[in-house]
Amino acid sequence: MIMKKIYGIALMAAMLATGVTACSSDEPIISEGEATLHLSTTVNSDVEVRSRATVDELKESAIIWISSPAGVVRKFNGAAEIPAAGIKLMSGNYVAEVWTGDSVPASFDDRYFKGREEFTLSRGDNKSVNVTCKIANVVVAANYDASVDEVLSNYTLTVSHSQGSLEYVGNTDQRGYFMMNSRDKDLHWVLTGTLNSGDTYTREGDIVDAKGATLYTLNIKCTPADTEIGGAYVTIDVDETAIDVENEIPIIPAPTIKGINFDISQEQRGEAGTFGRHSVWIQANGQLSGVTLASSYFATLFGAEVADFDLIQMSDDVLRQAVIDAGITNTIEYHAVEDVTTMKLVFASAFMDALTDGQYSIVITATDGNGKSGTATFAINVSDAPVSTAACNDYDVWSKKATLSGEIIKAEAATNPVIKYRKYGSLAWTSVDATVDGNSFSATVTGLEPSTTYEYIAACDAYDSPVVETFTTDNVNQLPNSDFESWTKNGKLYWLYADGQEMFWDSGNPALQQYTSFLNGNPPTYPDSDTKHGGTYSACLNSINMVVKFAAGNMFVGEFIRTQGTNGVIGWGRPWTSRPVALKGWVKYSPATVNFESNDYPALKKGDTDNGIIYIALLDATMTDDGTSGKSYPVIINTATKQLFDKNAAQVIAYGELKFTEATAGSDMIAFEIPITYARTDVKPSNIMVTASASVGGDYFVGGEGSKMWVDDLELVYE
Repeated sequence: MIMKKIYGIALMAAMLATGVTACSSDEPIISEGEATLHLSTTVNSDVEVRSRATVDELKESAIIWISSPAGVVRKFNGAAEIPAAGIKLMSGNYVAEVWTGDSVPASFDDRYFKGREEFTLSRGDNKSVNVTCKIANVVVAANYDASVDEVLSNYTLTVSHSQGSLEYVGNTDQRGYFMMNSRDKDLHWVLTGTLNSGDTYTREGDIVDAKGATLYTLNIKCTPADTEIGGAYVTIDVDETAIDVENEIPIIPAPTIKGINFDISQEQRGEAGTFGRHSVWIQANGQLSGVTLASSYFATLFGAEVADFDLIQMSDDVLRQAVIDAGITNTIEYHAVEDVTTMKLVFASAFMDALTDGQYSIVITATDGNGKSGTATFAINVSDAPVSTAACNDYDVWSKKATLSGEIIKAEAATNPVIKYRKYGSLAWTSVDATVDGNSFSATVTGLEPSTTYEYIAACDAYDSPVVETFTTDNVNQLPNSDFESWTKNGKLYWLYADGQEMFWDSGNPALQQYTSFLNGNPPTYPDSDTKHGGTYSACLNSINMVVKFAAGNMFVGEFIRTQGTNGVIGWGRPWTSRPVALKGWVKYSPATVNFESNDYPALKKGDTDNGIIYIALLDATMTDDGTSGKSYPVIINTATKQLFDKNAAQVIAYGELKFTEATAGSDMIAFEIPITYARTDVKPSNIMVTASASVGGDYFVGGEGSKMWVDDLELVYE
């Protein structure tokens, strides 16, 4: 048996048990508990991990659960969420479980890992627990002897179970990763190729009772013989090898920087002489190699050439003393048991209260012995103004509205706070009443013009802030060819764009190019001049029986990438950054009786009335690689592996749908409007996806032959 070199990836939680020995009123308060748990995770990989991006993805995707007999007591999404000070738990018996990676039925790239560790905590324990995550996939590789090329050419090995399959084309060293479900115990393999005679050769078999964390290598060779093919006999032996660990690559969170009793990510505002001491807590795994402070203000304090200094590496004793005299001090400790360094950085009252009116920014960068850095900006705004203008977030600005805010600095003087705005270049301000929330206030202004720059200020009785902020409203974009007037005919089929135009819409029509001899009438998607709202055509989605398979009438924003047997691989989505609130248009729906069904889609059975659907989604920047064509799209649909769209996926920022369970009223097209609900308003989209189908179960080849949907004149609605 050949030894395999396996590598591991360690996801280390920051571990802090004690603070510095000095006591003060702003020391961080450690939450009470019977015991402290320091949790780390080691992820065993079956291949060498050279990419930092891959390592970080595993760290960020880790899901960590800690359970007691009563149920789950702690959940963490990503190793970075594990508290650096340790996890406080009551004494008792626990189980730590960790999952990371991507669980997909079959992939050459995506792998899935899971681990479980039981432990007991007693009162006063300060315990470290490591959870080893082993690969959960069944791993399959092919090893071709040189003799194979003397007998076979154009050979392909296909390995599959009921939920997915992979094609190993030619003499490849690719490893395939399979997730088995409760229905699948075996993997089926098929070797096909072309003999020297030109005939097709096929050989198949099974990997019985395939186990996770196991590599199955199909050793394929030809030996001389008087039987089978041209005097040679093909043998395929399956070598089963357990995946072990030989090496570990640690992944350690970067140093953390936090304000003690204040949020360092927020600007600190106040009058001169009123700030008092502010302290910052820095912690790192292992040793701290440097803590740098940088500010343009330091030139005033310490001389024109001093823009920054390193508190740990500083060799200039004169500068060191000047920093201490200015009121910047630190206490640093290394905790050997936990292998953690902590620093308490103090900006004393002498430093803070000496700041005169103005804005100050101190960038703090902490670097550990592994070369990882954490950065925070300590921003200070010294002013006796009652209110100040706050910069707006990009995601708070829409096409025709924006949420603008200000900060209250002197509560007793900030009576009746408002937001004032105007189009850039105008003279007159428009005032909008604001809603106060603690020390901030905000107002949503509406009726704005798209693609227009505005400016705004915070104000209150007898005071207008001199700080003027600007923002530019989003564009109002519409979907290309949304009136479906542009088409290209390709034999018996149609594409949803004219010659010379860039593709935006596509349909399942390209999958039927090799089956057009079975096509006696209209294809699944075609232009219809008889039923329309405006112009010359509508898009008619026509569910048909193509003999080889049921084909739902459909169209979508994206591209039909390729066929996989009689299945399709489709890329959904196109780049898009504006945020509509609804999709409206015109539709007619005429359902047929379902005559194609599947156990994979039990919602519709033979004899039911077919259903149609139109839906829209705004997506983040996540992209998925097809893996075969080299093309990437926001969503990859593979009907062979049932890799389908999930409207609740994390990448979906907003979604809306309209489902048709019966025919639309009358003989003409009717107006429709689909509200778009935003699951997240703190981010702008990067992509848009629109899909329409005359048979909602079309991805499962479920529906009624003869179901038709006509769609015309789509329009995105903005506010």
